[in-house]
Amino acid sequence: MEHRFFDLNVKSKDFEEITKRAEKLGLAGICLVASSKENLEEYRKKIEEIKKIAKLEIIKGILIDEDKEKIVKIAKKNRRDFELILVKGGNYEINRIACSSRYVDILSTPGAGRKDCGIDHICCKDAKENEVLIELNFRELLKAKGIDRVRELHKMKEIVRLCKRFNTNFIVNSGAENIYELRGGRELAALSYSLGATLEEALLANSEVPLKLIQKNREKISQILKGIELEYGR
Repeated sequence: MEHRFFDLNVKSKDFEEITKRAEKLGLAGICLVASSKENLEEYRKKIEEIKKIAKLEIIKGILIDEDKEKIVKIAKKNRRDFELILVKGGNYEINRIACSSRYVDILSTPGAGRKDCGIDHICCKDAKENEVLIELNFRELLKAKGIDRVRELHKMKEIVRLCKRFNTNFIVNSGAENIYELRGGRELAALSYSLGATLEEALLANSEVPLKLIQKNREKISQILKGIELEYGR
């Protein structure tokens, strides 16, 4: 079976350059992520321009990097304008909020700045119930050096173990900020495979799982724009 691979967390400002690189790497789609602190209107205009020339799927995403009190409010406000909503994790309370909200799609970097992986069985159960993906961020591994890289690998291995135990979906994203940090789909899948996922789990995590998420959100956005109100949880 031929897998179509996705990278759902790309932060590069040069959309055209990063898109061409993603095409060469054989990715089926990338999510070009804007920070919640950026000019989002300008971002959406740039996305529409790059979609006209791109040969792969371009997904609109927003990364919420705010105080815990603002996360759900911002996610709810931007739900109809973005196909994917990510939350920058690290703080355990923020990780919990992200996993327990149906407005959020991906908990990014849950272990950032921590000695542990940032999630536990409660987060995993909430994430499963609310269809939130737990991210393993390749860039966190790339920028770590020496013993810190070993610690990052240990944290990611624990994320995979917990997700497998509680049947929670995860994804490996590059977190790329330039073309040199971008990775092909099989390279991303290889990371989770090396950390304890089965080959099938690793491949699905970067192909069928993100594809279903994107399709589901696009359908919901389409319904919202037609005037149908959708009910979410927290």
